[in-house]
Amino acid sequence: MLVSCLRVLLALLCCALPLRAQTDDGQTLDFRGITIDKAKRTVTFPATINMTDGLLEYLLVTDMGKTHESLLSTKIAPYDIQVAMLLLGIKPAGKAAAEPPPQLNRQYLRKAPPLKGPAIALFIAWRDARGDHRARAESMIRNLTTNAPMTDGPWIYNGSEMYGGKFLAQVDGSITALVRDPAALVNNPRPGNDDDQIWEASAKAAPPVGTAVDVTIALEEIPSK
Repeated sequence: MLVSCLRVLLALLCCALPLRAQTDDGQTLDFRGITIDKAKRTVTFPATINMTDGLLEYLLVTDMGKTHESLLSTKIAPYDIQVAMLLLGIKPAGKAAAEPPPQLNRQYLRKAPPLKGPAIALFIAWRDARGDHRARAESMIRNLTTNAPMTDGPWIYNGSEMYGGKFLAQVDGSITALVRDPAALVNNPRPGNDDDQIWEASAKAAPPVGTAVDVTIALEEIPSK
C-alpha cells in the first residue's frame, strides 16, 4: 500500500515539477539543479569538497548534515535526488521498523541489517588549472585497515526509509554513507561498512577543500519491476 501510494504521489508530483528538456529527444532533464539523463541512466548535481583529512562516516551529506565526518557536502536536497532516481525507475523508499540512532556507533553497526537496492557507480568531476578531471568516488577514500584506497566497485542505492511520516534522508541530510545507515540514500556494500574507525579522506586523491565538483550517480543494473 505504501509503495502504491508513493507511486501515485510521484506521478502527480511529476506533472507539477519544473522539468525542462535539454535535448530534442527529451532524454536530458533539469530538475532543481539536478541533471537527469534518461539515456545514460544518470543523475548529476553540484557539491563541494568538504574535508580531506580525518575519519569519515559519509562520502556525501547536505550542508545541514553531518559535515564533520563527510568528504563532500551539497545544497541539493535528498528528497530531490530521490525524485530524480524515481524518474529513472528505482523503487520508492520503504517503511522503517525503527529510526536509526543519531550517532551510528559500533554496537549499532555490528547489528545493523544489510541494505538492498540497485547497484550504482559514483563519479566526481571537477576542473582546475590543469584541466578537467573525473574519478570514481571511492578513489578519494582510504581504508585504514588495508592502508589502501577503497576498492573500486558498485555502491547500493537503498533509497533511505520512511519513519513516522518523514523521509529520513531529508531529515538527517545523509546522502551517501560509508558505514551502514538506512537513513542515507546510498550505502557502501564493502567489508568494513560496520566499522566507523577505518575510513579516511585521501588528501592525495581529492581536490582541495572548497573545490566545486559535480557528483554523478549512474545506475549499473536495470531496476526490478
